[in-house]
Amino acid sequence: MTTVERTRQQLDPAGTTGVGPVAIFLAVGAFLYAVVMTIGGRAEISHPLFAVLALAFLAIAGAILIACSSPNRAPLTAASHAAVHSTAMAAIVCEAIGQAGSNAYIRDDWGPATLGILLVALGPYRPAREIAGGGLISAISIGIITYFEVPSLVTPGPPLAFIVLAVTPMLALSLSAAMFSKGVVASIERWQQRAQAASVSLVREFRDGIARSVQQDRVTILNRDVLPFFTEVLASDTITEVLASDTITDADRERARSIADSIRSVMVEEVDRSWLESLMELTGVERTSRRGAAGVVVEDPSRVAGAMSIGQRTAIRALLVALTNIPGFTRDHLRIVLSDYGGRGHGVITAHLPLGDSVLRSTFAPFLAVLRAVFTQLEVDFVHPELTLRFSYDRD
Repeated sequence: MTTVERTRQQLDPAGTTGVGPVAIFLAVGAFLYAVVMTIGGRAEISHPLFAVLALAFLAIAGAILIACSSPNRAPLTAASHAAVHSTAMAAIVCEAIGQAGSNAYIRDDWGPATLGILLVALGPYRPAREIAGGGLISAISIGIITYFEVPSLVTPGPPLAFIVLAVTPMLALSLSAAMFSKGVVASIERWQQRAQAASVSLVREFRDGIARSVQQDRVTILNRDVLPFFTEVLASDTITEVLASDTITDADRERARSIADSIRSVMVEEVDRSWLESLMELTGVERTSRRGAAGVVVEDPSRVAGAMSIGQRTAIRALLVALTNIPGFTRDHLRIVLSDYGGRGHGVITAHLPLGDSVLRSTFAPFLAVLRAVFTQLEVDFVHPELTLRFSYDRD
């Protein structure tokens, strides 16, 4: 089943798209800091190859972070976090080997600080407990590395003091990132609870109005089809006269049967219609109420649209509304195909858009970020002018 983790990216995917530049800034800043500290402390380098490897590993860790934090690859997974974290730890190990036997000062070792900076950048994308846990485990590893470096240090002192000095920057940054992430997530969850309560209140408030609207739709059908027929048939003063004169003909009976079948089919169609078909039928992608629009746009023979969660429905609805806002876009430009395969729902949305690739990415980036957060398997292809989205979801 699709599980939403307690991260800012998954609880507020649209809002987190603006955090991407911050992650880039921190990753680049960490690498530049390491380069400056390496050049400044080059006298302490005993194995230049490992010093270069340390910078290379840090650059790789930053590149992984930048790539995986992109809205086009959301959400950032635990595996991506592990890749960033382990690569940054490899940089710390290589830095220590590069200064083996000649490291004079702990304070100019850039490894722990850069790892802490990367963990800060990961804060919006991973759970607070995961960030803090990774920081604590890395602190133990850094402490062990520092213990073996103590004999080469210029300043004498107990090993524990140097270990604390080495791990404090990274540990402080990681725990701060975890606490900030926890606070932001809690704030988002409180807002969602208030919004849900307001939504329930609105549903109760408008329930009677919706019921009256549905009733009016049924009355409209009767006024349009049934009443004109009765007006023609019951042209006499009373029903008794009509029956006595035997004015109901076979043609009248056939027409009555046709009207009854028509009303019955409409009612059955209303009952069987999914929320997605209702969206296409009632709002229409041309902003007009056109019966039959759902049958043209939506193909759902296995009736799997109803298996989507509320979040998934909201994301799809938001995307469709965004498509309708494109000038000149009509239902002829949209096709939605849903199917059941292996107990999972699979969907393909195809839309012909009069947009270029750059405009599409900038305009629809927030919507695609939300879709990636609620559908763990989402593929997006754009070959001008056709946009294709493929996704799947559990039917539980």
